[in-house]
Amino acid sequence: PGLEETVGKNQRLFERGNPKLPGEEVPRRFLEAIDSTPYQTPLSGRRQLAEDLLRDDNPLTRRVIVNRIWHHLFGRGIVGTPDNFGRLGMEPTHPELLDYLATRFKDHGGSIKEMIRFLVTSKTWREASRPSDKARELDPDNRLWSHARVRRMEAESIRDEMLAISGALAPELFGPPVDGNSPRRSIYVRVRRNAIDPFLRAFDFPEPFSATGRRDVTNVPAQSLTMMNDDHVAALASTWATRVLADATLATDRDRIRDMFLTALGRPAEPAEMSRFTAYLEEAKRVRSKTEMQVADLRRRIDEGQSAIAAICQPIRGRLIAKAGTTPQSRKEDLPHPIGRWEFKTDLQDLAGSAHGQARGGARVQAGALALDHHGFVVTLPLKQTIKEKTLEVWVQLDDLDQRGGGVMSIQTPDGAVFDAIVFAEQNPRQWMAGSNFFQRTQSFNAPPERQADRRPVHLAIAYHADGRIAAYRDGQPYGAPYQSSGPVEFKAGNAVIGFGIRHLPEGGNKMLGGRILRAQLYDRALSGEEILASSQSAPFYVDDAQVRAAMTESERRTIAQDEKQLADFQKQLCALGPVSPTADDKTPLTDLARAMFLFKEFIYVK
Repeated sequence: PGLEETVGKNQRLFERGNPKLPGEEVPRRFLEAIDSTPYQTPLSGRRQLAEDLLRDDNPLTRRVIVNRIWHHLFGRGIVGTPDNFGRLGMEPTHPELLDYLATRFKDHGGSIKEMIRFLVTSKTWREASRPSDKARELDPDNRLWSHARVRRMEAESIRDEMLAISGALAPELFGPPVDGNSPRRSIYVRVRRNAIDPFLRAFDFPEPFSATGRRDVTNVPAQSLTMMNDDHVAALASTWATRVLADATLATDRDRIRDMFLTALGRPAEPAEMSRFTAYLEEAKRVRSKTEMQVADLRRRIDEGQSAIAAICQPIRGRLIAKAGTTPQSRKEDLPHPIGRWEFKTDLQDLAGSAHGQARGGARVQAGALALDHHGFVVTLPLKQTIKEKTLEVWVQLDDLDQRGGGVMSIQTPDGAVFDAIVFAEQNPRQWMAGSNFFQRTQSFNAPPERQADRRPVHLAIAYHADGRIAAYRDGQPYGAPYQSSGPVEFKAGNAVIGFGIRHLPEGGNKMLGGRILRAQLYDRALSGEEILASSQSAPFYVDDAQVRAAMTESERRTIAQDEKQLADFQKQLCALGPVSPTADDKTPLTDLARAMFLFKEFIYVK
């Protein structure tokens, strides 16, 4: 039935007229090379059908091909229905041109690349998109191609353009399909019939249930909302802002704005645009200065409150630990058990589970630690359980404090497209951070710079709480201030690996670490501060917060409750102000400008 339908469409085309290409004999009423008579073959007949489609006396195939090329280049085919050349399809606007291109395509060996080169060097391709008054009057639909058609780019091109402009585009070729949050080109994005990437769907990615020769092209509010609210778009805007700020040749706001316009739109900013953008950046800096003063005051109050609580709790905990030598139930073995533990004394084995490590690129166990040289790293076998709420814990010593972006420990999908990690100095020099894909769950902890990790091992832990809160600890003490994220991300059983010495896969760039990892542990829940403190210490006994509270006097408990209430209020105010990093004070407003440029019509439309 499918073949007979195709034959019927072809036959109607020839009955409609124009059956002859230059240099061809006039065919009979229908090409006998493709008719309804079954092929005399014990096989499927596909080879014979293919040969008939490519016969020299069959012009239809070449007409379809060149029409599709014209459609993809110019935005509309010579025949406006590229999937239908039959009676229900549109008439060609330029039948002689269609036949000329089909004949030329044949004469040049059927080269699509040559045909594209020929069309894009034509006068028609070089026409401006602004029509004349006469063209508007006589040909409002531009069927005669008197000027270029303004058209929106396809979903994949928009996504790739954002990746390229931000500097995040991964140039690697080939490989398995990837998630939509991957930095690879859209041609590698996984297509599942019932799970199309939301960004691509918003920009009319075709449903993969049938062939689509001509995509829908819509202009709807959902597209603007996607560009404003999508986490991946926000991460790319942040990456672009980081790259612009890191360029030493762009010393002023005007230089940066000028560069962003040239990069995104291929033209300089107009005077009015330059004025609006620079005014916004100046106002953002004034607001930021005020916010920094508020943040500094809140941090001072938080430090005072934590010191007051510690002054009460630490002596009590010390007495309980000293007394716990004869109390078996208080032993440190009662701490939460990790689902993964790597000691690195002699090998890369997981001592708590089955996620054993595999060394790559020269990583090696040496002198009771995992030795890393910015090239080597370790990736484990996949985890056998799903994990969402989690804690990453590691003891590490760095080769130097000037390295940037290396990952200490990460949990990630096998292709590295989604990850959470302990990372050193990627955004800000000498600061630890919770790394994530495109910084989607990453903010600055606003902690002091690291000064000792090149001289001695430091203990680091990052806890990912169920409500999205991310808290960091260094040597058992809070590291900066926790913040609220869009997480936690769930890593499915069998689709997550642990990496050591690498921010995320694939390896390369500044993802690699130089140093020594002495020990690492992974938990399937967010540990409390007391639990992390106990794990970081070498004391053989552990006293939890409930035991400390029980040993307090009633007056001490009231004082602690009052201090904790004030601390919670200060933390809430601090979270409401958002992340503030002194070393990247221009990034937030510049990120907002980047997102605004993604919304320019010029960014997604071709004129």
